[in-house]
Amino acid sequence: MKKTFPLFLLTALCSQLAFAAPTVISGLAKDGTNANKPLAGATVQLVRPGDKGQKTTLATTKTDAAGRFAFPARDYGANELLMASIPHQGFDYWAVAYDGGNKLKAVGIDVNSQKVDLLVFDTSTQPVPLDFQVHHLAIASNKTGEAPSGPANETSQAKETGLKVVERIVVHNHSRQTLLGVGPRKISVLLDLPEGARNVRLDPKITDAKLIKTSDGWGVVRPITPDAYGAPNNIIVNYEIDWPSALPWAKSVDLSRKTIYPTKFFFVARTTDDKDLKVTASKLSSDEEAPVPIDGQTQTRIVNSIGAPMMPQGGAPLALPAGQTLEIGISRPVNPLFWGFAAMTLALCLFLPLAMVRPRRKRREANFAEPAYGGLVIEQSSAHGAQFPALNGFGTELALTPASRDLIQKIADLDDQHEAGKIDSNEYQSRRAAWKKQLIESLGTPPQH
Repeated sequence: MKKTFPLFLLTALCSQLAFAAPTVISGLAKDGTNANKPLAGATVQLVRPGDKGQKTTLATTKTDAAGRFAFPARDYGANELLMASIPHQGFDYWAVAYDGGNKLKAVGIDVNSQKVDLLVFDTSTQPVPLDFQVHHLAIASNKTGEAPSGPANETSQAKETGLKVVERIVVHNHSRQTLLGVGPRKISVLLDLPEGARNVRLDPKITDAKLIKTSDGWGVVRPITPDAYGAPNNIIVNYEIDWPSALPWAKSVDLSRKTIYPTKFFFVARTTDDKDLKVTASKLSSDEEAPVPIDGQTQTRIVNSIGAPMMPQGGAPLALPAGQTLEIGISRPVNPLFWGFAAMTLALCLFLPLAMVRPRRKRREANFAEPAYGGLVIEQSSAHGAQFPALNGFGTELALTPASRDLIQKIADLDDQHEAGKIDSNEYQSRRAAWKKQLIESLGTPPQH
């Protein structure tokens, strides 16, 4: 009996052997500076982007008189992400040309490989109108010596040295030109960072920029494209700033700055772990919790802000005009228990020595006084003054002059007279205060031999 190959298996096999139809990538190049007119005779490259700004050029073509371009039909990988790029006046403009895996569709971007719109702009080395759509200061405690968690490190303690600060800025270019930078150093954006900032650096994600020190601040070297181009101009700067000293009451830093560019939304943010940090800024709101987009995620932060995060272009007024001083102070209040301990320690330092040298009463024998406060014995037999024995636990000796001993005796006698009702209270207080002052001064005078 003759066997036949099942039709459905044959169909499945043929579908596996069939090749996808080659793809033609085509589109239109336009001059964004000149009313989106077609860009004729421009060189267009089809590139595969790589890591750290690297790219691989797959094909090259030119636009026709109507600005149209097309790359020969070719099979591209199912997960390929390709870009069309035009080098124009010192800057490479690009647009997504092929998204084989539909990766961008998940974020709302549909790519049509046969209708690629590629917009280019003239460039400028003169200032253009810029503003900061968002200026965000993220502050956090900077701790050193922090050991990993676990029983073996339970005795390790981290020391807070100051703050870690991340400044995130979204720059808007309202012109129809790409700013390549001004002056010999090609600075496109100026920054006013705190004077005490150290280890200032750009975030590693900002691969197409450079940060340089200027005579009165910092500058960013990076092309700033027009808003019409659609690509974000993000700047992220990291730095540390230390507390003025290690003293517990010296935990305060100044993050004030001058607004070099008009700013639509400015805010300081910190996590709930740093809620004890106090933000003092009269122009910003009081503490409030709000969602903040950070590195593609929305996270809750404690914020102090001015302005609105999503203002329409040319709509609501600016939050901060250019040239305005924005005062911002960050401090960590001292624990009230510390001040209580400090007050007690100061009181002991000021009053304990005097209490130790004051006799309680005029009760003594011929050559020795009764033990005074703290078990201290005053020896009276020396003709040129004596010394107190070392105070328990202090290892300190105090010298008595004859004048000191006389004053101690006077105060003791005065106390006895007052207790016996032989002297008026006002006169008692006045004379005792005067003799006490003289006694303190005499205790600082070394005995004369």
